[in-house]
Amino acid sequence: MRCRAMQSMKTRSGLAGLAFFSPWLIGFAFLTLYPMIYSLVISFCDVRIKVSGIELIYVGLRHYIYALRQDTEFVPDLLDSLFLIATGLPVVLVFSLIIALLLNTKFYGRAFFRAVFFLPVIIMSGPVLTQLVTETDAMKLTMDYGLLWRYLRIFIGSPSVKYLGIFMDNLIRTMWFSGVQILIFLATLQKIDRSMYEAASIDGATGWEMFWRITLPHLRPTIVITAVYTIVEMAAVSSDPTNVNIIAHLREVHRPYSYSAAMSWIFALAQLLLIGVTALILVEREGRRRSYR
Repeated sequence: MRCRAMQSMKTRSGLAGLAFFSPWLIGFAFLTLYPMIYSLVISFCDVRIKVSGIELIYVGLRHYIYALRQDTEFVPDLLDSLFLIATGLPVVLVFSLIIALLLNTKFYGRAFFRAVFFLPVIIMSGPVLTQLVTETDAMKLTMDYGLLWRYLRIFIGSPSVKYLGIFMDNLIRTMWFSGVQILIFLATLQKIDRSMYEAASIDGATGWEMFWRITLPHLRPTIVITAVYTIVEMAAVSSDPTNVNIIAHLREVHRPYSYSAAMSWIFALAQLLLIGVTALILVEREGRRRSYR
């Protein structure tokens, strides 16, 4: 009887978990998986919008070949996107790790600063502020007529103000992409056993040595996860050169959706390649570090 009761309890628990999980599963199937499959299908077709409905004419790899060989804008935009992601990735990871290490220490107002660093993720998700950040004319207007920028121009000169504006813009973008990563790093740091630091301190290890010998090895799996998340996040920005090109071709009359779908899948494969290279580099370094022990 006891075994049956335990089995019945496990069954009810499993059904309850499935009930809570099913809304996400249904939403993923209809809102993500189905559009992905449909976009892959139409990338191999020409789309004809008629009164009777949508007609798909199979053309094979024509859109892919055109994007890679004949389109004079797509390949340069794709390379620019990959360059921006590849150069921005280490900056975001290093910045997030440094802030997480600082927020992991005990000081007055720590909870407030944690909220401050996560705030850009919430604020910048709005389309209005996203447009303001990505719009160069708005930035130029602020630098030309803003009161603070006027005083800075008087004291340090216009060229310095220009570089300061570029620095502030990059800082905002870095903070924009670092909120979630900071929380992930912070959660991992708080799970590290403090007794290891105490033992290392007794043995005379410095803070720098404890970081390289204790903290960083425990963070390596998290670094891989945050790197993958950052690549996907940076590639999904609407102001990305490739995304701008894809959105522009969505409005084409003679080949609606099909060519944009092909470009989207090429961009997705490029992201997967970049993710694979990044993960391979990080995992290989971890393997070398273990083999040297």
